Amino acid sequence: MVNLLSQQLFCFDLLALFFIVVIALVCAPSAVFSIGYLRVEYSKRRSVIATALLVLFVLSMCMLVTAGNLFSFLVFWELMSLTSYFLVVFDYTRDKSVRAGTIYLIITHIGTASLMAAFFILYTHTGSFDFLAVKQAAATMPAQMRNTVFLLLLFGFATKAGMVPVHIWLPYAHPQAPSHISSIMSGVMIKTAIYGMIRFFLVLLGTGPAWWRVLILALAAVSCLVGVIYALMDHDIKRLLAYHSVENIGIILLGIGAAMFFTTKSLALPALLDMCSGLYHLVNHALFKGLLFLCAGSVVKATGMRDMEKMGALLRLCLGLPLFSLSARWESQRFLR
Repeated sequence: MVNLLSQQLFCFDLLALFFIVVIALVCAPSAVFSIGYLRVEYSKRRSVIATALLVLFVLSMCMLVTAGNLFSFLVFWELMSLTSYFLVVFDYTRDKSVRAGTIYLIITHIGTASLMAAFFILYTHTGSFDFLAVKQAAATMPAQMRNTVFLLLLFGFATKAGMVPVHIWLPYAHPQAPSHISSIMSGVMIKTAIYGMIRFFLVLLGTGPAWWRVLILALAAVSCLVGVIYALMDHDIKRLLAYHSVENIGIILLGIGAAMFFTTKSLALPALLDMCSGLYHLVNHALFKGLLFLCAGSVVKATGMRDMEKMGALLRLCLGLPLFSLSARWESQRFLR
């Protein structure tokens, strides 16, 4: 315990500050949206509980990206996972919410166990939880141990990021969570896993052997393909956005994986451009996906449905324009009744 207290608890470098800005950009509109949403949906007491969980959720993400050692990183990771779980199952009277939360909880804790195993291996080699000690000892770590740590970390972060094939919790959790929570989870929570990959693979452990980069790029490409295919086939407005997040996580990782590749080749400019492109799309996706979930929540609240195939005449109704046919008028009135 004395050893833990003597180590750096927080690290406010440029990478951490970048992710704090992204968290703030997404959480601010989501918090404003939650004011009206909670007032309509829940009692005053439950609204206070939901707001407290939301604040704790946002703080846990901020503390995670500024963690200065392995132990504090793991504590804040678990705090983020638990608060997001309670928010997913906040409508606990609905069976679908409970089932989605259960799936999310199981998968996220399998990932957490993988991170714990990796951190334990790092601690046995370095004798310290401090990030700086891990970085200094990484060069002397045996190749087999280093590869094992990489695979454990990759699996742990992949479960949170929603990479294929451990993405199955996203299409369950996002549709059932309150819309402002879906906005934060898809906009920034899954990006904390990207932060972890950059922190550990590029900063602490180094880029490693060639197969590390090949594996990351392959998983990123598969995530892009699977995500967009399922998004095109789905008509549930919130589940479609969840699959779309799987695709975009893959796009972000393509940039980061390419940056790792060029770093090992000592090509600084291409590596910088690829990293900038990955981080740019991270911000881009955080903003538009967060706002899309808020818009989807408004539509679902107004219509009482999530099937986009049944929303064909909504725009004309909102603009006060006449419908094209009697059948279209009947369909819109039936679903908006």
